[in-house]
Amino acid sequence: MSISGSSTEGEGTHQIPALCPAAAAAGTEAGVAFEEIPLVDLLVLQDLETQLAQPAVAKKFALDYIEIWEQRYLNLTNAISGQDLTTALDAAISLKIGSAMVGGLRLARLAEDIESVIRSGSWDKGQLMLACVSDLGHETVARLRQSYLPAG
Repeated sequence: MSISGSSTEGEGTHQIPALCPAAAAAGTEAGVAFEEIPLVDLLVLQDLETQLAQPAVAKKFALDYIEIWEQRYLNLTNAISGQDLTTALDAAISLKIGSAMVGGLRLARLAEDIESVIRSGSWDKGQLMLACVSDLGHETVARLRQSYLPAG
């Protein structure tokens, strides 16, 4: 397996709307080009397989991540729309950690950035970032299905 989502791969260079990197930059080092962060780094999942000594468990974790993606996004959307600080932070942190654990590094970064926006009380900015979270989340899920959980 190789690292997916490098800037040389056509599918990994999905153009994030211009708003997203600017909005995502709040409170983080914006100097790192957002698009240069791997969409999905399969080495993270390989490390998880090694740590667990059972590749099937890591694959199940990735499958569970895919299956709850929509609910995670809905939780974040509802919490931001309702300006519920506790629930929004919980949703953003859950998205950040879960995405990092499956190698969804770009989405994990965006979740970290939206967490900062939530903490700052910039609800309007958080609302604007949701479209990017949705797009990037769907792209991450598709890449995991394609690269890590091929039909078979």
